Amino acid sequence: MTRSDLTLPISTIQTAAVAGFLTLLWMAIQQTSSVNERLNTDHLLTTVSAPEAALGLLFTVYRQVAVPVFLPALAVAVGLALGTQTPVAALTIGVAVVGFVTLAALLGIVLSLGAKLATNRSPRLRRYKSYTYVLAFVLGFLVWTTVLQGPVSNQTAIEWLRVVPLTWFVDLALFELADVPAGQARSLGALGLTVVGLPSLTGATILLAERVWTADRVGESAIHRSRSLVGAGIAERVFAGWVSRPVLTVARKRWLQERRVPIGLLFQGYMLMLTPLVYLPIAAAGEVPGVSLIALAFLSAIGTALAFGAELLGTEYSSLPMTLTSVSGQHFIRGTVFAGVTITGPLTVLAILLLGLASPLGGVELLVIALVGVALIICSVTVSAMLGLDASYYAIRPEVIPFTSITAYTESGGIFNWGKVFAVVGLVSLPACVVYGAAFVGGPVATALGAATPVVRIGSLVVTMLLAVAVGVFAYHRAVRAYNQYTLP
Repeated sequence: MTRSDLTLPISTIQTAAVAGFLTLLWMAIQQTSSVNERLNTDHLLTTVSAPEAALGLLFTVYRQVAVPVFLPALAVAVGLALGTQTPVAALTIGVAVVGFVTLAALLGIVLSLGAKLATNRSPRLRRYKSYTYVLAFVLGFLVWTTVLQGPVSNQTAIEWLRVVPLTWFVDLALFELADVPAGQARSLGALGLTVVGLPSLTGATILLAERVWTADRVGESAIHRSRSLVGAGIAERVFAGWVSRPVLTVARKRWLQERRVPIGLLFQGYMLMLTPLVYLPIAAAGEVPGVSLIALAFLSAIGTALAFGAELLGTEYSSLPMTLTSVSGQHFIRGTVFAGVTITGPLTVLAILLLGLASPLGGVELLVIALVGVALIICSVTVSAMLGLDASYYAIRPEVIPFTSITAYTESGGIFNWGKVFAVVGLVSLPACVVYGAAFVGGPVATALGAATPVVRIGSLVVTMLLAVAVGVFAYHRAVRAYNQYTLP
């Protein structure tokens, strides 16, 4: 793709354009939030109308985010036009850059105001907004491992980028410089996005800003009303008759705690960073190998342990004296395990069975793997509870959760317990991991074990399940003893 003696890496420019748009979008979101927080709208709206104030906000953020880009872009456009002796290139590059940057800035303003309005109207969203940083970090990590370092080739990612509307602006900018296939159509598409997007986003900014500044904010009391843990509810209708009332009450309290301060959900988000253990073998084999299903069961068990068993004392810290004197160790541990298993157990079974449909494994083998997943979940939660209850009362202190502004009571150095849970559940899963891993990579180990035969594979699953039961029973008794013997200073 050349013009005279100039060679342009179009794919690289397209990738840079997408990255640049996301960067500008993030800057606009942050700047809008910062400027809006500093506005005293109670006084401001007595002197100007809400649409005028919204336009002022728009131009302020636009000046901070977009204007600094224009001078370097102008220098590049003029230099490229002179170097290639194509004066029209300065015009096309200028139009493309202005439209591209303006759309990024306006879209960032709209997203920021939309998020502000949503959190004003929903206390639950207001409480969970800190988790967006974790989500962004995890998604970025997954994109990095999948596209840049993982199974999706760079060429495949480049082909995807060619159909992203953002890259149309590259065709518009280089319309006179590069022989880009269907460049004219994509250039017209970029102009259409600019012509339609700018007034639409400007109107959305005015409407959202007026709503943010004039709509009443819903108070936190809307979702912090008292709730009975022993009254009639879905849990009673589903589990009454085969789950005792004390166990069910502990489980309901744990679910309620997680709804109000979803620390466990945050830990589950961190577990997403380990999902390459599942999808990398799938990408390498072209189908779902058994080792990916074992890895899925393992990650589900670890995630459940961190969500429901890792910080038992920290979760109960504010009411720990009452908890220790109102419920026995057996009921407390059983309720904790029940709370975790009923949430992630069915999801794990469903995920394994659905994913297993694309594997060469038989139905019986898939069912056994699903049962192993449930056994690993029970084992991991009891082990995590046992380790969590070993913490001293003085070791529990308020700490800010990484990547968020949430403060919760956690054990100092509790991350070492996470490592222990990983190690124990990993050792329990080792028989199945070795056999299925050997069958996946092939070689003499697989031949020696006969890993290609379902009987050997199912045997390894049975061994793993027996280990999970044995370790779980041991951890359960230790956890009950630790709870019953726990003393407060």
